[in-house]
Amino acid sequence: MNKTIFLLWVLVGLFWVNIVYSQGYTPPNITLGGSLDGILATNDAHGSQLDNTNTITDTYGMVWGRGLTLHGKFGLGVRKNHRITVATSYQKMVHDQSGEVPFFNFSPEEPYTNYDIFVGAVGYEYAFNPRCKNKQYLGLAITTNLISPGSGIVSSYDFENSWRFGMQFSMGYEWTLGKAQQTGLFVGLKYNLANIIGTTNGEGTMNDGSDPPGPTFWRRVGFLSLNFGFNFYTGVKPYRAK
Repeated sequence: MNKTIFLLWVLVGLFWVNIVYSQGYTPPNITLGGSLDGILATNDAHGSQLDNTNTITDTYGMVWGRGLTLHGKFGLGVRKNHRITVATSYQKMVHDQSGEVPFFNFSPEEPYTNYDIFVGAVGYEYAFNPRCKNKQYLGLAITTNLISPGSGIVSSYDFENSWRFGMQFSMGYEWTLGKAQQTGLFVGLKYNLANIIGTTNGEGTMNDGSDPPGPTFWRRVGFLSLNFGFNFYTGVKPYRAK
């Protein structure tokens, strides 16, 4: 009996020694990455019904789109739970009436809508478990959005290139690759309400403001995107956790 108890104490001791002196890694100082994005237009940006003159009258006629994002995340403090984030994105929103496969409409059938959207974002992110192999994050950012109607547009809101400022919410999950934890994959979700500031009414504008001569209500332009990407982590170093 005494031998059994002694053996249990030895096993417990070895277990704690393994934890106390196990190999760990510092959190990344900077995270650089990029993603491929699948996009769904929301709010008043979303619309799919054409009238008898092949014109979309109530919305901007966007449905599905695709995009590319590049980002940098800069860790603050010792634990690096807090990050300053910067990002730039390109979105292509193309829609016709053919029942296209989401995200992959490369040859739209007339009539169709066609938008190029360039997004810049600066914000804050909170990272859970930043020095672990699996990381999660929540983020908030201010966005600047250049919305450009491309060729083939059939929306009744025919307008020139328009700048708008908005707000973006994000969340995601990261997996590091390899023992060095210097690269990784991630999946994320973002919602960008693109036209909070800068709404304008009148000829040649987006007519998205609530004042006359526009539609008399704030016409919201939103985008929900699913992001799959790759990260590079800098400043990750091994250490002995004690």
